[in-house]
Amino acid sequence: MKKVIAGLVLAGAAAFNANASVIEFDDSLFGGTGSVFFDQLDWRPDEAIVTQTDTNGNASIFFGQDDFVEFGTTRLVNFNLGLDSMAPAGYELILDYDFEGVVEAFLPPFPGFPTSQTVGFTSGSATIYADTNVNNGVIDGSAMALGTLSFRVGSCFNNLDTRTGSCNIIMKFDANPGYFFYNGNDISGNEFVYSELIVTVQDIRGLSPNYNGVPGSTQEFIIEHDGNQTFTVPEPASLAVLGLGLLGLRLNRRNKK
Repeated sequence: MKKVIAGLVLAGAAAFNANASVIEFDDSLFGGTGSVFFDQLDWRPDEAIVTQTDTNGNASIFFGQDDFVEFGTTRLVNFNLGLDSMAPAGYELILDYDFEGVVEAFLPPFPGFPTSQTVGFTSGSATIYADTNVNNGVIDGSAMALGTLSFRVGSCFNNLDTRTGSCNIIMKFDANPGYFFYNGNDISGNEFVYSELIVTVQDIRGLSPNYNGVPGSTQEFIIEHDGNQTFTVPEPASLAVLGLGLLGLRLNRRNKK
């Protein structure tokens, strides 16, 4: 039953993220203009640190899934609203993230096919900070947490020959009060606000195919990437549809009993 409910909620999250909402961001508490409207946050390129473990014990990144942990921080480049773009003034937004999951690499089946890698995230979270000390994304004592994102579903596909790829991650957004608004309403406390983070992998540096020949060992490497992020606040009609689905699920469970 838990899997059915989770699947329904995730389906709703995917549907909500089909069309990004225009969000009002109040930056007056840290010297901004007071209202910034955006439908996309454009995050700058950064370097994520990845620790990968030879979970299946074959001392290779191929022929089985291995565990990994990825973490890093990245600084906002621009607020985008349609074709318009605006950089924050007097402060910076920082995304501090930490994800983990499983990864598996595949050798090409035929000549000319790329060596590929699939990534399946299993958990993770991220926090959005505002910092008036503009120091290229370093989180210090002046940084204020604006909200947290909790992982729901996500994956990547990388071409190991070109060391490029892409990821798509959907997260639930829990905004702190007073910062994010939709249609004039503070979205903090709205349990159905979701965020979609699309990441472009630009380079993978230091990944060894053989864990230095030691089964069960770990290796650390760097992934260069950037991303853009959208938020979706469901309209009342969307919530009604989701509510009817959950009601039907409850009635079906009662009938089975």
